[in-house]
Amino acid sequence: MPLTPEVESALGRLKAEGHTITTYVRAGTLWFDIDSTMLASVQEMVELGLGVHSLAELEELMRKRRQEEQGRL
Repeated sequence: MPLTPEVESALGRLKAEGHTITTYVRAGTLWFDIDSTMLASVQEMVELGLGVHSLAELEELMRKRRQEEQGRL
């Protein structure tokens, strides 16, 4: 699956900053595992590439998503 230039930009920036990124599919959705501590969706990576969110803001979104997922269990 080809990635958008925005996602490529985000990946390049994160790698340049020393982060480790692994991609995988979970429940049919492509996710980016950053430093084995957080998952970012394709849309979140696009927004990171565009500068809409910083990595710290994505970490906060991940915390909220985890809380929401735990609330559904």
